[in-house]
Amino acid sequence: MANERKAVVGRAAELAALGECACADVLVLLRGPDGIGRTTVLGEFARTVRERGIRVVSLPVAAEEERWDLFRANAVTEFFRNSFAEFGSPKVLEALAVVNRWCRPSAYESTRSRIALFAELVRLFDQVRAEGPVVVLVDDVHTAARPVLAVAAARRAGCTVVATSAADGMTAEATALSGLADQVLDLGPMSAEEIGELLNRASGGRLDVAVAPAVRAALGSLAGHPAAALALLDQVRGEGGLIDVLGRLCVHERSLETALPAEHDLVTRTTGLGDAAVRLVALAAEARWFGVDELPVFAAAFGYDLADSGAAVDRLVAAGVLRCADDGALSAVSPALANAVARTLGAEELRVVHRAFATHLLRSGSARPAVLADHIALAGAALTRDASLVRVLDREAARLRRVDPALSARWYREALRHCPADSPEHERLLWTVLHLLVRVGNHELLAEVVEEAVTAGTGNRYELAAAAAIASVHTGRPLSAAVHSTLAGYPETLAPLAFAARWFAGTPIRVNDVAAAFAEFRIDRCAVVDVAEIEAIRAADDHHDVVAMFRLVLGDEYGEPARGPLAGYTRLLRGYLGGNWRSITSEARRLELLAVPHVAIHDTARLLTAEVLSSTDQKNAARWLELVDDDCQLPALRAWTEIGLLYRTVGWGEAAELGWAAYDRVRAEAELDNTAGLRWFLARLGYLEWTIGDNCALARVHTEIERWHTRFGGSGMHAAERIVRALAARDGAAAAEAVELLRGGENQAELMRACVTAAYVGDDPGTWYQEALSIAKRLGEGWMDAHIRRMMREMGMAPPRARAARDDFSEVELRIIALVKQGRTNRQIATAVRMSEKTVENYLTRLFSRTGCRSRLDLAAASLEGRLVAQP
Repeated sequence: MANERKAVVGRAAELAALGECACADVLVLLRGPDGIGRTTVLGEFARTVRERGIRVVSLPVAAEEERWDLFRANAVTEFFRNSFAEFGSPKVLEALAVVNRWCRPSAYESTRSRIALFAELVRLFDQVRAEGPVVVLVDDVHTAARPVLAVAAARRAGCTVVATSAADGMTAEATALSGLADQVLDLGPMSAEEIGELLNRASGGRLDVAVAPAVRAALGSLAGHPAAALALLDQVRGEGGLIDVLGRLCVHERSLETALPAEHDLVTRTTGLGDAAVRLVALAAEARWFGVDELPVFAAAFGYDLADSGAAVDRLVAAGVLRCADDGALSAVSPALANAVARTLGAEELRVVHRAFATHLLRSGSARPAVLADHIALAGAALTRDASLVRVLDREAARLRRVDPALSARWYREALRHCPADSPEHERLLWTVLHLLVRVGNHELLAEVVEEAVTAGTGNRYELAAAAAIASVHTGRPLSAAVHSTLAGYPETLAPLAFAARWFAGTPIRVNDVAAAFAEFRIDRCAVVDVAEIEAIRAADDHHDVVAMFRLVLGDEYGEPARGPLAGYTRLLRGYLGGNWRSITSEARRLELLAVPHVAIHDTARLLTAEVLSSTDQKNAARWLELVDDDCQLPALRAWTEIGLLYRTVGWGEAAELGWAAYDRVRAEAELDNTAGLRWFLARLGYLEWTIGDNCALARVHTEIERWHTRFGGSGMHAAERIVRALAARDGAAAAEAVELLRGGENQAELMRACVTAAYVGDDPGTWYQEALSIAKRLGEGWMDAHIRRMMREMGMAPPRARAARDDFSEVELRIIALVKQGRTNRQIATAVRMSEKTVENYLTRLFSRTGCRSRLDLAAASLEGRLVAQP
């Protein structure tokens, strides 16, 4: 139903405690900071007590109330007038009329009249309570003129009074009320799971699983603050950063640096502390070293009184905006809040702040060199080029090069900017910056430095071309026309520029391609290639592991990217190989947002995602597969994925037929050394023919894979050959050899399948199945565990009991599972757990997906037998 109510996320303990207090003669104070959900919890409590037949008197404190009305008689009379149908008995109306006559400013002018008004209010609540149980709710009581007096009459009449308040210390009266309360419930931050559920609901249930952790990371210390989390999500959505990718809402990685809305209470409260506070937050958020020791410089640089600056720091720390370490260092506790405060200055003004600070440090001559270097770098182009700054930047960058290469690279980059192009130091600094930025994986800044050097006509052409190509590939942006036209046409730039062109043409690459383009960029060009490295090269080519290829060619001078399309692709690929499949679909969606134009890593990511989904969600697996053209440049990988989906949805014979139809193109590409996915495809084709029982076709598969192993070598191809041999000849020794070849390798799913093969053909299937199960358990993938257990049952073997830890399930899920075991219907479960029937259905759907169970009966049986295991 459109108007179906959804249960409140979390707060079960607080709601249970409030529920126990209903109808008791108590004052309960629900306390917590603004935005933590006080009003939401109070509203849910009101709903539950109404369902129990208890009447509710709601008296929230409004900002426009008359401050003279200390007992809030006006609010009381207004409520009862508007609730005539529920509270309109003659005695209540009579008492209400008396209160209404007394309710005027003059009633508070003398002690006698105040006592009289209070007595009439108590009599009114007595009459209401005499007609049945009643709960009085006062939201935001701390904003009342006198919080204690605001609840005094209802409390004196013996009503259950529940009031919400900000934390103690806001006012003396609010603190006094905490002391008078019979029970104080403090609302703390919500858990990561609860924030995730809250954000998902706010997005219509379509939020990608990576969004909530990203929002929490951006919020920092506010990660468990529900109002801040919802506000930040709304801000991302408003800025166009929440994008639908195949039915799920994803956040572009650049949108993760967003800020809370400017009108958010935490932001306005911070900016309301004054200009000094805003500048302090901006400096503390960006600078590596800024603390109370720098306050004299700060005050002098901006013309503030030193005592006032110190007081501003105290207020910011007290408000939870800044954190002051034991050594006096100041830092922002929430990136999203600090960004929002800094945005009120604007980007240009923010650089001017750093310029003013750096200029004053230079004039004083007493600043710590690292502090000076940091603010010079943060000022950037706002600071006029000054060759005299090169020395301090160069010296401090060199000092930090080993301990903090990322910061060192940033300072070297600023030294380069201040260094005249005709200076003998310029070439050295440019070379250092290019190599250091590649080492730390800062490809955005690398592209910027290359653009500046090409425009200025400085630097070694090959070094610039190689750096430009590396930056382009890692950021997902083709070389600019200016950079390409300036560097093209020279023999030494041909290889790196051709590599970039090939990359953006969507052609898969190999280690040899990376070496041809970038081997000369490596400082240590005499590195010895040993047997282990040869094996790593083959694995990188087979898996299309581009980051591994760069690392093999550039060695320790290459830093794996933390951002950008290659970073996301590498996380996805390593997740697949390592068996951490729960995040693969999310990584694939994010990758769809990151790189334009489309390149080969998109196809690899889409195919791996389709493969992972083919066991659990064939519809979405087909959608991901359809994104990859039939004539893509990864034919073996595509055919492997397609026949995998086909045998699960249509049949083994049809899948094998399609595999052979695709093999002509797979073979042709393999002849050109395109081996990505080749061994996976042939091993799967072997499984299909073995399942069908076509021994001639299985022998043909074995012949083909032997040929490719002879040509390419590698333990992975050898393991695939052994698996097909084991199936073709029912050779348990070959299967065991395949397992040994794969042990210690990257592909845990491949190792698990080898163990299953050994179980099929070996003399002791139970041992191999046990190992396969142990791998699944080590990987933390519940659905793998469930799949292997199903295969064991099909072979007539009893799987080992594997009782799941309670931590695998939330409290709500455990409660639903228990009720399913009792045979309750969805409607009965909904009543028991106080949520809608539709929400119960959604929980059950997720439980089926996570546990591999296909029905309520299967879920109950798995729980009773202790074999219920959940995928995280």
